[in-house]
Amino acid sequence: MKNIFKYIAIGLLTVSTASCNDFLDVKPVGRLIPTKVTQFENILNNSSTLTYFLLDNNQNCGYALRGDNMELSDAHIKYTYLPSFPNNDMLASYIFYKQQINPTSTPMSWQYGLFRPLGMFNNVIDGVESLDKDSEYAKGVIAQAKVGRAWLYLNGAVTYGPMWNPNGKNDTPVLPIRTSGDPTVSNGPLATTAQIFDLVKADLDYACENTPIFATNPCRANRAAAYALRAEYHMYKREWKDMAADAAKAWEYALQAGGSEANLFYDFNDFYYTKETTSNPPAGVDPRTAMTFKGSDNDFALTVNRENMLYRKGPGQPSAGRWYPSEEWMALFDKDNDMRWGQFALMNLGTKGKVNGETFDDGLHIAYYRHSLTCNNQGLSYPMLLLVKAEGEARSGNAAAALASLNILRKYRYKTGTPALGGLSGDALLEEILKERRREQPIATYHRVADIKRYYYDEGKPWRKDKIEHKTATKTYSQDLTGPYFNSITIDNVIRKLNPQWNLPQDEATFEPYTAW
Repeated sequence: MKNIFKYIAIGLLTVSTASCNDFLDVKPVGRLIPTKVTQFENILNNSSTLTYFLLDNNQNCGYALRGDNMELSDAHIKYTYLPSFPNNDMLASYIFYKQQINPTSTPMSWQYGLFRPLGMFNNVIDGVESLDKDSEYAKGVIAQAKVGRAWLYLNGAVTYGPMWNPNGKNDTPVLPIRTSGDPTVSNGPLATTAQIFDLVKADLDYACENTPIFATNPCRANRAAAYALRAEYHMYKREWKDMAADAAKAWEYALQAGGSEANLFYDFNDFYYTKETTSNPPAGVDPRTAMTFKGSDNDFALTVNRENMLYRKGPGQPSAGRWYPSEEWMALFDKDNDMRWGQFALMNLGTKGKVNGETFDDGLHIAYYRHSLTCNNQGLSYPMLLLVKAEGEARSGNAAAALASLNILRKYRYKTGTPALGGLSGDALLEEILKERRREQPIATYHRVADIKRYYYDEGKPWRKDKIEHKTATKTYSQDLTGPYFNSITIDNVIRKLNPQWNLPQDEATFEPYTAW
């Protein structure tokens, strides 16, 4: 149950952090050196393996503002993203500022979102292999750690670097590959996209054979998650038949683990709001913003949410104070029948206030509350698996299977009685699958930008874009898909200095995106 006003009032505490603690109560071995496989396995229960991938210390994803799901108003820029705002990389991303991040500060997403969890997974892999390489239990623990490592490196490769080019060498240096559990081992050179993808493939090949079919909770990979992640690997490489085959195998294991299709989804027709207080919102504001959100069970806001296959913490903030959903994103929805729109797209007050005698008021705006009312998972989910399966089937020529996969998800997302889609094939079917993918993805994560980058290679298709434009009331900012904002994430000066072997010069310019709009 969630009350939106209450959620804002308590300081935007995230659903996912609180709910993780419900079962991540087994502490790692602390300062003791693990000597048993079970002790290494406990490291996989550490909440640090789940958090801060491309997130800042306020649980926002500035990288998402490079895409086309979100908009900033003049009021946002002028009165939210002030010099004192702690995460102005969000503004920098939106206006395509010359510096992507503050070069003098190491982002949380680097230290805590990438290399701390990588260190934990490497420690588990090395530690268990030193004790037992042969038992089914030990292999399962290693496999779960390799899924965790592969998820980080796969998504790190396509965000920190360029998208996989099916006709290119993929030799752009991106991130250092760390596979040692020993923190004293120094970083080597920056690995290329091709080298990172090779590591991901090797990890996932092992994981698909050895990951347990059942996992104790979705923070740990099950067999379905291993296959689903390898399907995404093939998706980024544009290996459509392999993508479809792995997604089908993941779906098979998902049904085996879940027991039935219905156990893998929430029917959004079953959710509702109840008024449990006397609070009344201002005129024009959707009255549901002052109500309590309820579902068919008590887990929908927890990480044990039935739709979560591999949980990774996503952005936790409601939108209105930092950004608004873009007009293009809102236009994707069938507003009469799509329950994602009906349940979560609520009219609320936009940015409003008075600073230094100047009044600003954006009036009423749609805010999207799905990511604050339900568990916001930026990892793997069963609904997204179905769409990966559908896309792989459509791109490899199996239109009937693709349409069937798409309609399974629609049954749980659209108003009861909405007819199933029929008669679609070719580009029309694929475009509808990709639109459904965008509707289903968390709105404010890295996923949409990664998709924009991979669609660049769909030449001549209506969903392909050459550039992204962002607008405020008075200005337009644009960046080509071949530009730096879509092919790299800047590494800060501190990390550059500690790794002279990367030959990255220090950035001496002052980071002031709030003066450049």
